[in-house]
Amino acid sequence: MHPQSSSSPSGTIMVLGGDGYLGWTLGLALASRTGRQVVLVDNLIKRRWEKEAGAKVLVPLKTPKARIAEYERLYGGQNLSFEKVELLDPGAVERVIAKYRPAVVINAAQQPSAPFSMSSAKNAAATFSNNIVGHLNVLWAIAGLSKATTYIKLGSAGCYMGTDTDWIPLEKKDFTFEDHGAQHQVLQGFLPMQATDFYHQSKITDLLIDDLCSKIWGLKVITVQQATIFGATIPENHPEECEGLAARFNYDSVFGTVFNRFVCQMMIGHPLTVYGDGSQKTGLISLADTVENFLEFTDLDVAPGEHQVLHNYTHRLSISEIAQRLAAIDPSTQIRHLANPRQEPVGRLDPHVEVHEAIAARHADKEARLQADMAAMLEFTYRYRDNIDPSIILPTVEWSVEETEAPVPVRRDPGAVLPAPAFYREVAEG
Repeated sequence: MHPQSSSSPSGTIMVLGGDGYLGWTLGLALASRTGRQVVLVDNLIKRRWEKEAGAKVLVPLKTPKARIAEYERLYGGQNLSFEKVELLDPGAVERVIAKYRPAVVINAAQQPSAPFSMSSAKNAAATFSNNIVGHLNVLWAIAGLSKATTYIKLGSAGCYMGTDTDWIPLEKKDFTFEDHGAQHQVLQGFLPMQATDFYHQSKITDLLIDDLCSKIWGLKVITVQQATIFGATIPENHPEECEGLAARFNYDSVFGTVFNRFVCQMMIGHPLTVYGDGSQKTGLISLADTVENFLEFTDLDVAPGEHQVLHNYTHRLSISEIAQRLAAIDPSTQIRHLANPRQEPVGRLDPHVEVHEAIAARHADKEARLQADMAAMLEFTYRYRDNIDPSIILPTVEWSVEETEAPVPVRRDPGAVLPAPAFYREVAEG
């Protein structure tokens, strides 16, 4: 096998969150298809979060360095590397940016799960710290060291989940509203964004930080409002002999996205678990389409001080429609409706989403690609169906919080030295 590299690579691409489902896949594709130097950056904390949540992956996940060695063995490429970096440490972020002076930084280093963010105060705080503080540290480093860098931040289409609208534009718009019989205007504002969980609230904050920093520091910034991703592979890691290049593929109720969960449930004869009546709609895009689109995004011309917002989606389906499409493939598949553990608003309007010209062509044959992507996903998950653990399928996190009695305060010696919190002990111990 040989990488499908371009003849004129130009500048290093750094992928933050390079151990993740999307981050690793993007890094692999960018290295294979462009020939550019690609640096994966991660602190590997997602592996610890998965253990805490009882999550598992479909295919055993090798370390980043082991996967890079497999890439070199299978494709002969020497243009993929890994750096272990804690984005919460501004000094560490500055050092890695200064070392590579990347032409493009893609930040996919996110705690990506709404259920995880709603599972406890600790995990809500970890979501905000990881997603927002890490993001700020990267922006500060780029502003101080590498303003020529194009910064591509992974956002979320879920930022609009609580907004009842019929149109989601790419750019800022002028808005008119009525109050007490009088007309008022808002000039050049983003469509109001309303989250339904702490993860998506962090993404709203991220977008607004992107907009602020692009202006005050003259940075070149793209926010990609990413739809829900489905799929397990891309051409580089789909063949059986490429198992060592497998991406993280979660199918549990905490980290697994809906389409991926449904397919794994289908593989073991488990009913597809639809939350509520299933009428809630979601934007969808395959892993293969996501990669293709990001290849376009890395080549976009962004001016200093400009903030572009892109909506990265291909399909829009309700949860019931996803389940029904899969059930149509295997008539023995059952669909089971569960009480919805989430608090998802039901709007009156059906929002349409503006598509950026860079990816508009990929919407032309999207139904045919959906069928092909589903077929590839079903074949791959069937190959590893014996790895699926049915005990982690049902939801374990509810958005509601039950009131309990306050804990009895513990009296302490005022002169005693309190132990450091676990997080800081772990960092200090390396």
